[in-house]
Amino acid sequence: MSRVILLLIMAVWLVGAEELQRNRPAPHGSIAIHFAGYLVIVAAVAVWSRFLARRATAGNFRRLFRRLNQGLLIFRWMIPVWMALDVIRGGAWTQFVLARFGSRLELPAMIVGIAPAMLTWMALWWAEFPAERAMREQNVLDELMHGMPVHEPPGLARMLVTSLRQQLLPIVIPVLLITLFRDLINLSRFTAGWNDLMMIPGAVVVYLLSPFLLIWLFNARPLQASPLRQRLEAICRRCGLRYRNIMLWQTDFSMANAAVIGLLPGWRYVLLSDRLLETMTDREIEAVFAHELGHIVHNHMMWFVVFFAILVFASLGPGQLLERWLDHRLPQWFATSYALGVIWMGIVTGATIILLGYLSRRLERQADVFAARMMEVNWGWPTAQPTEAPRVGVEQSYVGQKGSALFAAALNRVAFVNNIPLRARGLFHPSIARRLLYLEEMSQDPVKTSRFDEVMRRLYVFMIVVLLSCALVTVRAMWPVAEKSKDVKAYLAPSSETEVRIGRDVD
Repeated sequence: MSRVILLLIMAVWLVGAEELQRNRPAPHGSIAIHFAGYLVIVAAVAVWSRFLARRATAGNFRRLFRRLNQGLLIFRWMIPVWMALDVIRGGAWTQFVLARFGSRLELPAMIVGIAPAMLTWMALWWAEFPAERAMREQNVLDELMHGMPVHEPPGLARMLVTSLRQQLLPIVIPVLLITLFRDLINLSRFTAGWNDLMMIPGAVVVYLLSPFLLIWLFNARPLQASPLRQRLEAICRRCGLRYRNIMLWQTDFSMANAAVIGLLPGWRYVLLSDRLLETMTDREIEAVFAHELGHIVHNHMMWFVVFFAILVFASLGPGQLLERWLDHRLPQWFATSYALGVIWMGIVTGATIILLGYLSRRLERQADVFAARMMEVNWGWPTAQPTEAPRVGVEQSYVGQKGSALFAAALNRVAFVNNIPLRARGLFHPSIARRLLYLEEMSQDPVKTSRFDEVMRRLYVFMIVVLLSCALVTVRAMWPVAEKSKDVKAYLAPSSETEVRIGRDVD
């Protein structure tokens, strides 16, 4: 959810800056009030964090930890909401930044414009640190009682650097790079009328190169040779999967998680965190690893690219047509209303988040199904020689009771290590309890697995149809604009013959 809020902060700035440049309403309020709102958010979290830190005990720290995370999520949502309120009131801070940095280049203004919100985001790490450290100290005692390895909680400086590298920069840097690419396109004379459409290849390039950035930010290094790595590599061979490397994700032992990054096989990495490797059995690690491989097998990263391409084409094609249609049917004062434009963009952003959440939950479930299938197939593997196992088509198997039980054990372990409530739901992940129940029900009837596969195939076909339809409408909608822009440039630019005649007349 934090990634969505960070993206929303930058989206609010981009939308607000565009609307303010178009309408230039009189700002209500002052820059001081805008900054004061951020200070109030940080101060409230600091006071509340210290209150929770004093109350943390061995018996209630898990409950307080959940309350801390829920409260922090609300306070983080207040950052883009406060930004949006400032934009609706005329954007005193936004107009100030645009007046000093506004030009054909958007990147400098964006960096300065989102700086207060980003600094507030980082200040919340400082504000929550007392409660975070107190609960980690209590968690050490609980881990000792359960025979788990323990580590000293990191200090404030180390926590700030880790959070910056693993939470903030992986989201902000790619967006800034895409904005830089857009600035370069706007400076070009060869893409007149097609600037917005040319953003798609720029975003794709940044997305393809992002694994190398993330590997550096996550301070990841190759997983050392071991029997576990041999088993993980054997799983990849059985599935026919290609990747660049299996990496150790160093999180200061603060998180048990895994991830896969990279769309192209030669630039693809599978990440396993340090906390995951030291707190789970090899069989549980295999189950988590199989879940991440499920994202690769079913090309989930590509489908996210398709989703965002649909959004771009929909805004440039059907969105522009809808805007033109409304301009001819709504009163002029209403159609050009600044507040209406901001509200409309808020509705579009909210709908985008809801659709992205739906897609993400479906893909997560498909990865769960793949992992349960994989563990069902791999149930009888010999421990000593996993590489000799023949390749098995997992897509032809179904979710059985053994595979479901193995993956359920791994999910429960992940929830315990990360202090995640089983019933806690997220926008992009179903609750662990719901995921386990779904797999258990599927394991009781093999037909349900094939039905699930058919539902996902229909979803992918639907996305392709929508993408092609929006792309066709976009090209037809933008073609007259591009041709008109070329005609205007041709009219304004004198020909060589005209320049020769003018030169002769002057002589």
